[in-house]
Amino acid sequence: MKNTTHDKLLRDWARLGSLFGVNPSRETPDLERLLLQTASEIPSNARLLPVIATWLTVYGDSVARHRLARLIRDELPVEHQPALGLLLETAIAQGAPAGLRVAAKACEATDTARPLHIVRQGNDSLSRIAKETASELSLRWGVWAPEIELKADAVRPASWVLDRNPVLRDRIIRKGDLRASILASLRWDTPGRSAPSVQSISRLTGATRTAVRAALDALTLELAVTVGVNPMNDRDQPVRLLAA
Repeated sequence: MKNTTHDKLLRDWARLGSLFGVNPSRETPDLERLLLQTASEIPSNARLLPVIATWLTVYGDSVARHRLARLIRDELPVEHQPALGLLLETAIAQGAPAGLRVAAKACEATDTARPLHIVRQGNDSLSRIAKETASELSLRWGVWAPEIELKADAVRPASWVLDRNPVLRDRIIRKGDLRASILASLRWDTPGRSAPSVQSISRLTGATRTAVRAALDALTLELAVTVGVNPMNDRDQPVRLLAA
């Protein structure tokens, strides 16, 4: 079977416990980049928005929200940002952690309003119906879609999700705070799971150096990272991931 980008995205979400009728990926995906990829696929798959919004209401604390916000600004094309903003705010309105607004605020609404889903774009009658039936939230983002109904039966229980994705457990315990973003950035965005300085961690997470230092102090006590000493410069302290 041909391994398309869309197939891979569905298999990654299946690994995280969303039921899409596909075999799960073999490894836990990079959750924040998966959300970026999801934003680009939502217009072509109407089921993604309600299912992933449901997943976020249950497991939203596993999202490293500061890192997600930074990735949105740096890596997500502006044409896909309204879909992600709509996804995040839909989930928050339905009970997902309010902290996800940090990422939602990084998204830009479109100035050229249109139906969210491709099947309704380019057709005057379908576009008019999409606008007439659009939710207030989707109108604010400029991507017309009806009110979203969650799909509780499309998300697996925590016992299944955490058994197969144990890395999410510590993220949930930390409630997706800056510590979670530091750990995720070291895991996914640095060679050898180490960063040359506190300043580089600040850039990767989009947080201030003061906030990063406080979070690193906590992570050091938790034995999740080590912060080394640079004899040539007391500001450029290397940071290394210890957590699995």
